[in-house]
Order: sequence, then C-alpha cells, then structure tokens
Amino acid sequence: MLTDIKGFTSKTAGFSRAQTQEMLAKHRELVLPVVERFHGRLVKTIGDAFLVAFDSPTDAVLCGVEIQTVLRGHNAGKDHPQKIEIRIAINAGEVAIHDDGDIYGDAVNITSRLESIAEAGEVFFTEAVYLAMNKKEVPSSEIGYRQFKGIAEKIKVYRVLRETPIGANAAEGPAVLPGTEAPPAAPPRAARQDECPAGFWRRLISLLLDACIFAMVLNTLSLTSCGPNVKVRSGETFLPKKTAVDQVALGSAGLTIKGKNGETIAITKAGGVSITNPAHPEGKLLRTSGGEAGFDTGLRDGDKKYAPVKMLLWALYCAIMLWRFGATAGMMVMKLKVVDAATGAPLGTDKAFLRAFFSLVSFSAAGLGYVWAVWEKDKLTWHDLLAGSKIIMLRKNTAAGTAQERREA
Repeated sequence: MLTDIKGFTSKTAGFSRAQTQEMLAKHRELVLPVVERFHGRLVKTIGDAFLVAFDSPTDAVLCGVEIQTVLRGHNAGKDHPQKIEIRIAINAGEVAIHDDGDIYGDAVNITSRLESIAEAGEVFFTEAVYLAMNKKEVPSSEIGYRQFKGIAEKIKVYRVLRETPIGANAAEGPAVLPGTEAPPAAPPRAARQDECPAGFWRRLISLLLDACIFAMVLNTLSLTSCGPNVKVRSGETFLPKKTAVDQVALGSAGLTIKGKNGETIAITKAGGVSITNPAHPEGKLLRTSGGEAGFDTGLRDGDKKYAPVKMLLWALYCAIMLWRFGATAGMMVMKLKVVDAATGAPLGTDKAFLRAFFSLVSFSAAGLGYVWAVWEKDKLTWHDLLAGSKIIMLRKNTAAGTAQERREA
C-alpha cells in the first residue's frame, strides 16, 4: 500500500515549518494506528507518503477503507488547509527485501504508478489484489485498463465501493464493510453513465464553438497576425529553412518564440513583428503594426509572405486544454472528451500536443483530415490516428448515477 496527501506541496506552501510538522504528525497519528490494527508493516516514510506491506490483500484493502473513514471524520467541519485528504493505492506481488527492511520490485513500481492516478478519499487497487482478496468483504468496482509509464503490460484497475461488490448477487443486497452501517436501500436504477463514440455533427458543432471562442479571445487581446497584403523584403539566407523551437512564451506584451540556435520571433499585441537570427547579426526583420515590413539592412524585395501566428495560437489553445482538462471549451459544452484510444485514459502531455499541432495538417489539407472521420470505421480524424486518441461522448442514463461514477465515465 502506498499513501500520500493530496496537494501536500501547494497546501503547505503558506505554512510555517511548525505548521507543516504539525500536519505530518497528525497524519501519522491518524493513519499508523489503523495500519497496525490491520497487521500492516510500515516499510518507510517518503515525505508525506507511507509505504506499507501486508501479508493479506484483504487486510490491505480493508485498512485503506478504514483510513479513509478515519480521515473523513477528522476533516468534517474543517477548512481546506486543515483537511488531510490522502490517495491510497494497493498492489500485490513479489518483492525483494533489502537488509534495512526496504522493499523493491515491479510490484512496488506499479503501486507507485497507480497512486499517481488515484483520487483523494478513494482506495484504488490492481487486478492482482482483486483476484486474491475476499470479494465478499470488499465491495469493488472495475475502472478499466490503464497503461502506466515504464510498465509493459496494461494493468486493470479497481476501486472500493460501499455498494454491491463485483461478482455478488444483486439480490443479496449491498455489502457492508466492517465497522460501517449498511447504506439505505436505493431505488433500482439503470446502468451507470457510460461512454459512447461521438457523432460527426456533434464534433463539428464543438469545433465551430471552439473557433468562435478562440476568435473572441483573439479579438479581446487585440492580437493580429500578418495578412496576405503585408509586404516583406527578405534575403534568401536570413532565416534558416527549418528551426527547432526551444521556448514559446505568451504574455501581456505578446508572443515570443525562441529557436534552439538563438533565433527569436517577437509578436506584439498590436501586430508588430521582430525576427532576429544570430547567424546573420547584420539583418533584422521588422514589421510595424501598420503592416509594412522589411529588413533594416534594406535587402532586396522578395515574395509576399505572412506568418501563421493565429494557427500556432490555435494549436497551443487546443493542446493546453486537452492536457489540462481532457477537452476544449467547445467539447465541454457538447459533453465530449478526448481520451487515449487504447486505454481510455486521459491523454498524456506528448499526445495532447501532438494531436493539437497535427490538427493543423488536417485543416490545411482542405479539411480532409477532419472529414476523414465520416467514413473511418472508428470515426477518427488524421490527428486522432497519429496521436492514438479518440473523442467520446459522455452519455447520461435517465437515472443519475453517483458523482464518482460520473467522474469515472
């Protein structure tokens, strides 16, 4: 079992050292007696985290449930900074025991990965625990397969419920955990909220909504980009044919893009552009907000060019929204979400940015990359196929499920 306090770093950022130590001491005071009661052995403390070993998978899960019950009682009526909310992850497997009592192995690594996706106030555990534990004592719900970094196989994940356990006969009624009261009988309801593939028109509407929102944001910030009528005088060797981007910064002054070789593109809110290249210190491309552009060295006139700044900002908008929220603003309105096509898990940072920036290719090809979803068997666009993602629709049943089940779906 691995536990840690949710948001410990941000929670204690405004604490004094004495307050931080007081919270950690209270954490130990509440958690460790429960661990001892269920025959757990504290292997080590890692900051605000506890690594605990058990001989019984059932004891481990029941211990996790009791810990969360104790903490809920402690948190009742307290302000957020004083609350102790922890995440608990449990896995079963063989480990290597060091001379000092520490434990190592894949079982520990998987537990650590599982803890990173566990929710505060919940007890998450793997299929290895589910298969070995006493299912009559622990009501549980299957979350699904998850692919963890550094782990070759996908891991099936479960969580504890105070409801009917998987495999139990529904007619037997809800299972009751030791030390807890039986929940009141709930009226029969349909299957919980589920996910289903998103239709093309719903996705199109979400895209149009995003385009409108994006346009309003740009208009509010007064950000403009070079248009087709801007005259740019350039030399053939001033800018490299390909530049690797090192840093992109968007602030109140505008947008700044820095290349790995020192090239810099600065775009102000008023539309002014300045491009410098260390390889050619004698040349600097300037563009005023009025629209005229040229090198201050007076090099020969070249072809008309324009910078696709808005397309870059669009890709950044999509990437950041997918990375942080799993959906853009338009998708949220239409109850859509982007997930990993293989595992159903939220997209990682790399896939979120890959999908967002490759969507520019789908759009540039006369929109064919988007229209591809009409006849693709899984309704995937080009950028979905490349990033390994898919768009799902959160579908509600007529009878509402629990808040946790809605988050799970």
